[in-house]
Amino acid sequence: MELNERMHENIAASWKAWQALLLWHNWRKTALFFCLMLTLLLDMASNPVISVVSVAGAIAISISICYSCYVWAMRKLRKSSAVEHPLKRYLDMDVTISKETAEHLAYVLALKLNPILLRLRSLFLVEDLLDSLKLLMMLCGLNIVGDYVNGMTILVLAFVLLFTLPKLYEWKKKTINKKLQQLQLFKNQLLTPKCKINAVPTATVDPQFMETDLNQKANYMDNELDNNTGQFISYEQDSGQDYTSDHSWQTSDMNIEAFQHIKQS
Repeated sequence: MELNERMHENIAASWKAWQALLLWHNWRKTALFFCLMLTLLLDMASNPVISVVSVAGAIAISISICYSCYVWAMRKLRKSSAVEHPLKRYLDMDVTISKETAEHLAYVLALKLNPILLRLRSLFLVEDLLDSLKLLMMLCGLNIVGDYVNGMTILVLAFVLLFTLPKLYEWKKKTINKKLQQLQLFKNQLLTPKCKINAVPTATVDPQFMETDLNQKANYMDNELDNNTGQFISYEQDSGQDYTSDHSWQTSDMNIEAFQHIKQS
Protein backbone atom coordinates (compact mmCIF):
# COMPACT_ATOMS: atom_id res chain seq x y z
CA MET A 1 0.00 0.00 0.00
CA GLU A 2 2.79 2.39 0.92
CA LEU A 3 4.65 1.46 -2.26
CA ASN A 4 1.61 2.28 -4.40
CA GLU A 5 1.12 5.62 -2.67
CA ARG A 6 4.79 6.42 -3.17
CA MET A 7 4.53 5.49 -6.83
CA HIS A 8 1.56 7.78 -7.33
CA GLU A 9 3.40 10.58 -5.57
CA ASN A 10 6.45 10.07 -7.79
CA ILE A 11 4.28 10.05 -10.91
CA ALA A 12 2.57 13.26 -9.83
CA ALA A 13 5.90 14.92 -9.05
CA SER A 14 7.37 13.86 -12.40
CA TRP A 15 4.32 15.14 -14.25
CA LYS A 16 4.51 18.51 -12.49
CA ALA A 17 8.20 18.81 -13.36
CA TRP A 18 7.57 18.07 -17.05
CA GLN A 19 4.57 20.41 -17.07
CA ALA A 20 6.69 23.23 -15.65
CA LEU A 21 9.35 22.49 -18.26
CA LEU A 22 6.92 22.49 -21.19
CA LEU A 23 5.09 25.62 -20.01
CA TRP A 24 8.34 27.60 -19.63
CA HIS A 25 7.81 28.36 -15.93
CA ASN A 26 11.60 28.57 -15.53
CA TRP A 27 12.47 29.96 -18.93
CA ARG A 28 16.25 29.66 -18.46
CA LYS A 29 16.12 25.93 -17.73
CA THR A 30 13.59 25.33 -20.50
CA ALA A 31 15.57 27.38 -23.02
CA LEU A 32 18.78 25.50 -22.22
CA PHE A 33 17.10 22.10 -22.51
CA PHE A 34 15.26 23.12 -25.68
CA CYS A 35 18.38 24.43 -27.43
CA LEU A 36 20.49 21.40 -26.52
CA MET A 37 17.88 18.87 -27.62
CA LEU A 38 17.06 20.76 -30.81
CA THR A 39 20.74 20.94 -31.72
CA LEU A 40 21.12 17.22 -31.06
CA LEU A 41 18.07 16.36 -33.20
CA LEU A 42 19.19 18.56 -36.07
CA ASP A 43 22.64 16.99 -35.93
CA MET A 44 21.09 13.51 -35.98
CA ALA A 45 18.97 14.51 -39.00
CA SER A 46 22.07 15.24 -41.07
CA ASN A 47 24.67 12.87 -39.60
CA PRO A 48 24.78 9.23 -38.47
CA VAL A 49 23.60 8.50 -34.94
CA ILE A 50 26.94 6.98 -33.91
CA SER A 51 28.80 10.12 -34.97
CA VAL A 52 26.34 12.35 -33.13
CA VAL A 53 26.60 10.35 -29.89
CA SER A 54 30.40 10.21 -30.04
CA VAL A 55 30.72 13.93 -30.74
CA ALA A 56 28.26 14.82 -27.98
CA GLY A 57 30.19 12.69 -25.50
CA ALA A 58 33.50 14.23 -26.58
CA ILE A 59 32.10 17.74 -26.14
CA ALA A 60 30.76 16.91 -22.65
CA ILE A 61 34.12 15.47 -21.53
CA SER A 62 36.01 18.44 -23.00
CA ILE A 63 33.82 20.88 -21.10
CA SER A 64 34.37 18.99 -17.84
CA ILE A 65 38.13 18.84 -18.33
CA CYS A 66 38.37 22.53 -19.24
CA TYR A 67 36.33 23.57 -16.22
CA SER A 68 38.34 21.40 -13.83
CA CYS A 69 41.64 22.68 -15.22
CA TYR A 70 40.44 26.26 -14.90
CA VAL A 71 39.47 25.79 -11.25
CA TRP A 72 42.76 24.08 -10.41
CA ALA A 73 44.74 26.79 -12.16
CA MET A 74 42.93 29.56 -10.28
CA ARG A 75 43.59 27.77 -6.99
CA LYS A 76 47.31 27.61 -7.78
CA LEU A 77 47.45 31.28 -8.69
CA ARG A 78 45.56 32.32 -5.58
CA LYS A 79 47.43 29.76 -3.45
CA SER A 80 44.19 28.45 -2.10
CA SER A 81 44.13 25.60 0.39
CA ALA A 82 41.01 23.99 -1.09
CA VAL A 83 41.68 20.50 -2.29
CA GLU A 84 38.19 19.26 -3.11
CA HIS A 85 37.25 18.34 -6.65
CA PRO A 86 35.76 21.19 -8.72
CA LEU A 87 32.82 18.98 -9.67
CA LYS A 88 32.34 17.45 -6.22
CA ARG A 89 28.74 18.72 -6.07
CA TYR A 90 27.87 16.61 -9.09
CA LEU A 91 30.05 13.68 -7.99
CA ASP A 92 28.00 13.39 -4.79
CA MET A 93 24.76 13.08 -6.69
CA ASP A 94 23.11 9.66 -6.45
CA VAL A 95 22.62 8.39 -9.99
CA THR A 96 22.11 4.74 -9.13
CA ILE A 97 18.77 3.02 -9.64
CA SER A 98 17.39 1.76 -6.37
CA LYS A 99 15.15 -1.26 -5.95
CA GLU A 100 12.09 0.90 -5.30
CA THR A 101 12.83 3.00 -8.37
CA ALA A 102 13.20 -0.12 -10.51
CA GLU A 103 9.90 -1.48 -9.21
CA HIS A 104 8.25 1.85 -9.84
CA LEU A 105 9.56 2.03 -13.40
CA ALA A 106 8.51 -1.57 -14.08
CA TYR A 107 5.04 -0.89 -12.69
CA VAL A 108 4.60 2.24 -14.82
CA LEU A 109 5.93 0.46 -17.90
CA ALA A 110 3.58 -2.49 -17.44
CA LEU A 111 0.66 -0.16 -16.72
CA LYS A 112 1.19 1.76 -19.94
CA LEU A 113 2.41 -1.07 -22.17
CA ASN A 114 -0.21 -3.76 -21.48
CA PRO A 115 -3.21 -1.84 -22.94
CA ILE A 116 -1.14 -1.03 -26.02
CA LEU A 117 -0.21 -4.69 -26.53
CA LEU A 118 -3.82 -5.80 -26.12
CA ARG A 119 -4.99 -3.18 -28.61
CA LEU A 120 -2.36 -4.16 -31.17
CA ARG A 121 -3.31 -7.82 -30.82
CA SER A 122 -6.95 -6.90 -31.44
CA LEU A 123 -6.08 -4.84 -34.51
CA PHE A 124 -3.64 -7.21 -36.20
CA LEU A 125 -5.75 -10.31 -35.56
CA VAL A 126 -8.86 -8.58 -37.00
CA GLU A 127 -11.05 -8.78 -33.94
CA ASP A 128 -12.99 -5.84 -35.35
CA LEU A 129 -12.86 -5.55 -39.14
CA LEU A 130 -13.62 -1.83 -39.22
CA ASP A 131 -10.84 -0.94 -36.76
CA SER A 132 -8.37 -3.13 -38.66
CA LEU A 133 -9.27 -1.39 -41.92
CA LYS A 134 -8.75 1.98 -40.25
CA LEU A 135 -5.28 0.90 -39.11
CA LEU A 136 -4.50 -0.35 -42.63
CA MET A 137 -5.51 2.99 -44.16
CA MET A 138 -3.44 4.88 -41.57
CA LEU A 139 -0.36 2.77 -42.27
CA CYS A 140 -0.77 3.31 -46.02
CA GLY A 141 -1.05 7.05 -45.42
CA LEU A 142 2.10 7.03 -43.29
CA ASN A 143 3.89 5.16 -46.06
CA ILE A 144 2.93 7.87 -48.55
CA VAL A 145 4.03 10.61 -46.14
CA GLY A 146 7.32 8.79 -45.54
CA ASP A 147 8.11 8.94 -49.26
CA TYR A 148 8.15 12.75 -49.12
CA VAL A 149 9.15 13.57 -45.54
CA ASN A 150 12.03 12.18 -43.52
CA GLY A 151 11.31 10.65 -40.13
CA MET A 152 13.79 12.91 -38.37
CA THR A 153 12.09 15.94 -39.88
CA ILE A 154 8.79 14.82 -38.36
CA LEU A 155 10.55 14.20 -35.03
CA VAL A 156 12.09 17.68 -35.01
CA LEU A 157 8.75 19.25 -35.91
CA ALA A 158 7.00 17.30 -33.13
CA PHE A 159 9.64 18.41 -30.62
CA VAL A 160 9.20 22.07 -31.56
CA LEU A 161 5.41 21.80 -31.35
CA LEU A 162 5.72 20.10 -27.96
CA PHE A 163 7.42 23.18 -26.54
CA THR A 164 5.25 25.77 -28.32
CA LEU A 165 1.64 24.56 -28.44
CA PRO A 166 1.14 24.14 -24.65
CA LYS A 167 2.42 27.65 -23.98
CA LEU A 168 0.32 29.06 -26.81
CA TYR A 169 -2.75 27.31 -25.39
CA GLU A 170 -2.01 28.78 -21.96
CA TRP A 171 -1.85 32.28 -23.44
CA LYS A 172 -4.98 32.01 -25.62
CA LYS A 173 -6.98 29.52 -23.57
CA LYS A 174 -10.35 31.30 -23.74
CA THR A 175 -10.21 31.97 -27.48
CA ILE A 176 -9.07 28.43 -28.32
CA ASN A 177 -11.78 26.87 -26.12
CA LYS A 178 -14.41 29.01 -27.82
CA LYS A 179 -13.24 27.95 -31.27
CA LEU A 180 -13.16 24.29 -30.21
CA GLN A 181 -16.73 24.52 -28.93
CA GLN A 182 -17.82 26.01 -32.26
CA LEU A 183 -16.08 23.20 -34.16
CA GLN A 184 -17.69 20.60 -31.89
CA LEU A 185 -21.11 22.14 -32.48
CA PHE A 186 -20.52 22.16 -36.25
CA LYS A 187 -19.40 18.52 -36.09
CA ASN A 188 -22.53 17.53 -34.19
CA GLN A 189 -24.70 19.33 -36.75
CA LEU A 190 -23.00 17.43 -39.59
CA LEU A 191 -23.28 14.06 -37.90
CA THR A 192 -26.89 14.54 -36.76
CA PRO A 193 -29.32 13.17 -39.41
CA LYS A 194 -31.69 15.69 -40.87
CA CYS A 195 -35.32 15.43 -39.79
CA LYS A 196 -37.72 14.21 -42.42
CA ILE A 197 -40.28 16.68 -43.67
CA ASN A 198 -43.60 15.85 -42.14
CA ALA A 199 -46.83 15.75 -44.09
CA VAL A 200 -49.05 18.80 -44.25
CA PRO A 201 -50.79 19.03 -40.88
CA THR A 202 -54.53 18.57 -40.89
CA ALA A 203 -56.99 20.04 -38.46
CA THR A 204 -59.86 18.11 -36.93
CA VAL A 205 -63.18 19.93 -37.18
CA ASP A 206 -66.24 19.14 -35.12
CA PRO A 207 -69.08 18.14 -37.53
CA GLN A 208 -71.72 19.90 -35.44
CA PHE A 209 -69.74 23.16 -35.50
CA MET A 210 -69.24 22.84 -39.25
CA GLU A 211 -72.92 22.22 -39.84
CA THR A 212 -73.92 25.25 -37.72
CA ASP A 213 -71.45 27.50 -39.56
CA LEU A 214 -72.72 26.34 -42.94
CA ASN A 215 -76.30 26.98 -41.87
CA GLN A 216 -75.42 30.52 -40.81
CA LYS A 217 -73.66 31.26 -44.13
CA ALA A 218 -76.55 29.79 -46.12
CA ASN A 219 -79.07 31.90 -44.23
CA TYR A 220 -77.01 35.07 -44.80
CA MET A 221 -76.64 34.41 -48.55
CA ASP A 222 -80.32 33.63 -48.96
CA ASN A 223 -81.46 36.93 -47.47
CA GLU A 224 -82.94 39.34 -49.96
CA LEU A 225 -84.55 42.73 -49.79
CA ASP A 226 -87.98 43.27 -51.25
CA ASN A 227 -87.79 46.54 -53.19
CA ASN A 228 -91.54 47.03 -53.19
CA THR A 229 -92.30 46.60 -49.48
CA GLY A 230 -88.88 47.45 -47.99
CA GLN A 231 -88.99 44.27 -45.94
CA PHE A 232 -85.99 42.01 -45.33
CA ILE A 233 -86.84 38.48 -46.44
CA SER A 234 -84.93 35.62 -44.78
CA TYR A 235 -84.86 32.11 -46.15
CA GLU A 236 -83.88 29.96 -43.16
CA GLN A 237 -83.21 26.27 -43.27
CA ASP A 238 -84.45 23.99 -40.60
CA SER A 239 -81.54 22.63 -38.61
CA GLY A 240 -83.12 19.21 -38.50
CA GLN A 241 -83.44 18.94 -42.29
CA ASP A 242 -80.83 18.08 -44.90
CA TYR A 243 -79.32 20.71 -47.26
CA THR A 244 -81.08 19.10 -50.21
CA SER A 245 -84.54 19.42 -48.62
CA ASP A 246 -86.96 22.22 -49.30
CA HIS A 247 -86.43 25.51 -47.51
CA SER A 248 -89.02 27.05 -45.26
CA TRP A 249 -89.53 30.66 -46.25
CA GLN A 250 -89.94 33.15 -43.51
CA THR A 251 -90.14 36.89 -43.64
CA SER A 252 -89.12 39.27 -40.94
CA ASP A 253 -89.94 42.89 -40.79
CA MET A 254 -86.88 45.05 -41.04
CA ASN A 255 -86.59 48.56 -42.38
CA ILE A 256 -83.99 49.63 -44.92
CA GLU A 257 -81.88 51.60 -42.43
CA ALA A 258 -81.41 48.59 -40.15
CA PHE A 259 -80.48 46.42 -43.13
CA GLN A 260 -77.89 48.94 -44.35
CA HIS A 261 -76.41 49.14 -40.85
CA ILE A 262 -76.07 45.35 -40.67
CA LYS A 263 -74.58 45.21 -44.17
CA GLN A 264 -71.95 47.85 -43.39
CA SER A 265 -70.97 46.14 -40.15
